[in-house]
Amino acid sequence: MRQAEQIVVGLWRRRHGRLAVASLVGALSVLGVGCDGLGGSAGDKPEGTRLIEGRLQIPDDDDIVGRQVAGLQMVALHVTADGGVIPFTSAVFDPAGQRLEAAFVINADGDVDVVLALQVPSGSRRGVGGFVGLYTFGSGGAEGDRGIAGTLVPAGTDDVDLGTLTFTKGPRTPADTIMRGSAGTSPQSQTDSDGDGLTNDVDDDDDDDGTPDNADDDIAGDGIPDATQILSALADDDGDGVPDVMAP
Repeated sequence: MRQAEQIVVGLWRRRHGRLAVASLVGALSVLGVGCDGLGGSAGDKPEGTRLIEGRLQIPDDDDIVGRQVAGLQMVALHVTADGGVIPFTSAVFDPAGQRLEAAFVINADGDVDVVLALQVPSGSRRGVGGFVGLYTFGSGGAEGDRGIAGTLVPAGTDDVDLGTLTFTKGPRTPADTIMRGSAGTSPQSQTDSDGDGLTNDVDDDDDDDGTPDNADDDIAGDGIPDATQILSALADDDGDGVPDVMAP
């Protein structure tokens, strides 16, 4: 990170806290003024953040990614207790020039649950753009995959490699478009939220609060009920299946 950027981030940290700093770093990188060389090593991350990375198999399908779209990016969305949305974004890439596969890295705060999506960037929404598809590591059809277990990436500072993401179209485009990762790349199997040595997929109390996961409304313990943090919990006034904040 260049000296001027270090000063900006330092001032932002003192005024707004570490969660806002992580969001700021992500936003600066998208605008081309962020940390130089953010490539995935531990030294590239502010303390308490995590890297979420993968490769995106860009479909040659205008119903999913229209050829008029000049740029795309992956985003990790944290839904706050008051229903706001804090985005942590990857760099923007050109889908027309990368129809085979595009790599992405998101630097996200490790203390919060997030939902991952592909979006068309929109600078006017402070990092939240137009919805293209939803990442899921659940099972079943598109509607079932919108449940808590299928889309909510648990809090934790472990880095996550999602592998290669491929697309599946549902009845409604883009509302039911989902992305799945390679076999064995579930965030649950790469995250140890409470640091007890057991990854969340085999730990029956992910946040070590004494309440078993099957009876806990905040499984990873980020302080917000899980049911309020998935995309389907956000306002959708026109009923098209896409949250209003991500209207394409």
